[in-house]
Amino acid sequence: MPYANNNGMKIYYEVEGQGQPLILVHGMGSSMQSWRYTGYAKELSKDHRLILIDVRGFGGSDKPYESIAYAYDNLVRDLVAVLDALDIVRAGYLGYSLGGKIGFRIPIYAPRRFSFLIIGGMGYPVSGREDVEDPIALQTQIDLETALREAPENPMAFFVATREKRTGVSLPAYQREIQLAQDARARLAWMYKDRTAISPNAEEVLPKIKMPCLMFAGEQDPWFPVAKASAALIPDARFVALQGLDHGQVLQHTELVLPFVKEFLAGVAKKR
Repeated sequence: MPYANNNGMKIYYEVEGQGQPLILVHGMGSSMQSWRYTGYAKELSKDHRLILIDVRGFGGSDKPYESIAYAYDNLVRDLVAVLDALDIVRAGYLGYSLGGKIGFRIPIYAPRRFSFLIIGGMGYPVSGREDVEDPIALQTQIDLETALREAPENPMAFFVATREKRTGVSLPAYQREIQLAQDARARLAWMYKDRTAISPNAEEVLPKIKMPCLMFAGEQDPWFPVAKASAALIPDARFVALQGLDHGQVLQHTELVLPFVKEFLAGVAKKR
């Protein structure tokens, strides 16, 4: 199995397709398999060498229980470790939700290793309070704490059932499979770090981003206003609003997302 090593942390990745390299990074509570189940990998691999990564704490990557392990500098260096393992100097980047949070830190920690950013369902903490006050992350933390307390023998089954009961929406089969296989303690450690992350002021980061950026979010996503505001601060950014969709629905609508993603990728390719 292919692993990259970042200071002893093993990061699992897979490669498919031919063309310019493009890293795909999944959302919180997911894995690289989400890109396959939703059809993105099949379509994008026609023109790109896709590098699918399991973020530390998920899938086949190591799952530390110490919250400090999930600091953003570590996460970006995980990406760089994968590029180094593949002898790739620069790659494009596509990340959704958690993958978007990591993507926003690329210009801080590894700007020379990436040629463009595509970020969905996420914004940079423009006010500095967004991560702490993120309603999605807060509810996830509460649910994980409850699951570990009430059902320590099988916390993820309890977690999934609790969330489906609250929302009245059943997870797609692939999402349920991915989540049931997760390590609840590692994911909770993730949430503690995610909600207490301290990032440089947006005015010090976003206006200095030199690479082309494409950002998109559903208009019903709690992160929509922040995503839109973040895009407005990036000199070479395009923002796409998806009407009527919330945070969890956007990636399911491949037929809406892929056309403007492929248009952006084609435009970037012409500038090379």
